[in-house]
Order: sequence, then structure tokens, then C-alpha cells
Amino acid sequence: MIFNIINATIHKLVWLFLIILMAKKIKSNFSLALIISIILHLGLISMLAYSAWHYSSSYNINDNGQQIEAIMVDSNILNKQKQRLKEHEIASQQIKQQQQQIIEKQAQELQEKQLAEQQRLKQLAKESLLASEKQKQEQEAIAKALAEKQKLESEAIKAKEQLEEQKKQALIAKQKAEEEAKLAAQNAKAEKERIEAEKKQAELDKQAALLEAEKVKKEIEKQKQLLEQEQLKAEQAKQEKLKAEQLAKQKAAEEKQRQKDLNDILGGLTSKAPSSDVNASSADLNQFKSMVMSAISNKFINPKLYQGKNCNLKIQLAPDGLLLNVSAGEGDPALCREAISATRSAIFPKPKNNQLYKEVKNLDINFIPK
Repeated sequence: MIFNIINATIHKLVWLFLIILMAKKIKSNFSLALIISIILHLGLISMLAYSAWHYSSSYNINDNGQQIEAIMVDSNILNKQKQRLKEHEIASQQIKQQQQQIIEKQAQELQEKQLAEQQRLKQLAKESLLASEKQKQEQEAIAKALAEKQKLESEAIKAKEQLEEQKKQALIAKQKAEEEAKLAAQNAKAEKERIEAEKKQAELDKQAALLEAEKVKKEIEKQKQLLEQEQLKAEQAKQEKLKAEQLAKQKAAEEKQRQKDLNDILGGLTSKAPSSDVNASSADLNQFKSMVMSAISNKFINPKLYQGKNCNLKIQLAPDGLLLNVSAGEGDPALCREAISATRSAIFPKPKNNQLYKEVKNLDINFIPK
């Protein structure tokens, strides 16, 4: 009985092996499922075979199927063994039935797959011409791809060479940049040292300029004090001149009255004297203007600051040369302010006669610092 089970199992294994081989050849969506099912059936059959062998191993059966009697046989044990044998036979029949069902089902599936395979082969026969054409196209595509591959490899080699050249140029550029940076650093250091030296020199120049400015400031203060003193003197002289003018006017009025009285007494004989209203000469006029210009220039401070500039001054003088008024016309505003200040502190000459005074009592001077 055991040999029958083993023989049937071997036959089933052979069938299953053949089915697996055919499943490998059939390219369909059920190949994987079929292989998994076969593996599960193989496992089940192995387990059933092992169980049958295990149950049958507890018995000693001869070639004629007769049981060898033991020396001492217990009836209960014998009954249990019989019961086990019966159960084993029932299990064996069930296993055979299951195996037969599995084989029939697999044979049916195999037949269906064979039919499908035949249909597929027919379809493949129909598609063989297309396949050959497709193969030709694929070969052409392969050849084209190979040529493209060779082209790409050639381009890759060329790109690699270009990359190497770029790396080389980049290295040269890097070295050049490092050299330039080093040179720039040296130049920057030299420039920094030069700037520091210039700063020091500028500081020295600044100190010298401050000293010079302080010196100039002191000189200006001194000139200012002198100017104030001269202005005070001029004011005093002006007051004295005013007093003198008033006294002269008073004397002139008295003299005029005296002359009138005398003329009245003498019958107007003195009024017949020849007139002296004669215009002053150009030489006298130019000389007087030059003297006025020199008087203003002598009181003008820092003429170098106003080189190339001028100011038109309008000056009014008294008969004795006393300044009555001064104003500025066209010209540089700063220069005009300084020129007016210098004019007010200047001392002008007295016109030598009435004819010259009439010409110079209202002067227009184009003042240019000298």
C-alpha cells in the first residue's frame, strides 16, 4: 500500500514537473499563479506521503500482506492498530481522490493552456512576418543607436578634452588671479603707506596753516586796532573839520556881510573885479584822483584776495577834503564792502582851488586793489 502511494506520488511529481516546464514556455498572465499552485500541491502531497509512511511504519507486513504475530500481543493494542490502519486507508483513499481531482483539474488547465498556446502559436505565425520586419527595424534602430552611441562617445571624449582644457585654463587663471591679488595687495600696502605719509604731511601742513592763520588773525587784529585808532582820529579830525567849517562859514558870512557893507559904502567898486570861474585843468583832476586812489589803497587790507576784481565807488568830498559820503555801485560785493571801509578810514587831500573842488566834490572811482 505504501509503495502504491509512493508510486502515485512520483507520477504526480513527474506530471507536475512537466506542467512547470510547459508553464515556463507559455507566456501568459496565469503563469505565476500556476507555478504558485503547483508548489502548494507539491507541499500538500509531500505531507500526505510522509503521514502515510509514518502510519505504515508501525506495522510489519510480509509480501503476501499477512501480519507477523508478535510473541505477546495485547488485544487492545491490536484493536488500536486495526483502527489506525482503517483510518489510514480512509485517509489514503481521500488523498487519492484529492490527488485525482488535482490531476484532473491540472490536466484540464493544461489542456486549456495548450489550446491557448496553439492559438498563440497561430497568432505568432501570423505575426512572424511583422516580427521579421520589426526585427529588421529593430536592427536598423540598433545600428542607428550604435552610431548614435559612437557619436555620443566621440562627443563625450571631445567634451572630456574640452573639460580638461578648461580645467587647465582655470588653473592658469587661478594662478594669474593669485599673482594679481598678491600684486594688488602689495600695491594696496604701498598705497596705504603713501596715504599715511600724505596724512602726516597734511597734518603738518594743517598745523602750519593754523599757525599761519593765527599769525594772519593776529595781524588782522592789529590792523583792526590800528584802523579803529585811525577811525577815531579821523572822527576827531572830522569833528575838528566840522568845527572849522562852521567857523569858516561863519567867518565867510561875516566877510560877505562885511564886503556887502563895504560895497555899499564904496558904491560897489569891489564888485567890478574880474571873475575867477575857470575850469580846473585835466592834469590837476587826474592827479587828485590818483591821490584819492592811493589814499584808499593805503587803508585796504589783503589786496591779494581780490586780484582781478573791481568796485565802482561814488565819493562826496568837502572843500577841505573831508569825506562826506561814500557808496558802492557795480562790482564785487565783498570787494565793495572792504573798499567802503578803507575809504571811510582814508585821509584825502584838500583841493587846491575852488575850480578843482567843483570837479572833484562828486567823484566816481573804479577801485582795483593793488
